[in-house]
Amino acid sequence: MNQKINKKAEEIERTKAKIAELQALLPELEREKTGLENTEIVRLVRSANIAPGEVAAFIEAIKKGRGNTRSPGANDNAAPPAARQEVFENDEE
Repeated sequence: MNQKINKKAEEIERTKAKIAELQALLPELEREKTGLENTEIVRLVRSANIAPGEVAAFIEAIKKGRGNTRSPGANDNAAPPAARQEVFENDEE
């Protein structure tokens, strides 16, 4: 076979091997990212001294404020001000 063809075939095989390696690594990286996100959420809740029931109420208030609609690309990190205020008002009771 032509030497250029052989080199290209070898390059293709190396590329396929690298792709397979990265595809195998991706699920673990995603699990680690989710774990770090969960740890951050727990840290934030604990630092705010929020009881588990209050967290549930806060999340429900956010859902109601959004009308239970989720659009791709929406800022999932920001609660609507009304929902935040409602939960904090409940906290003061």
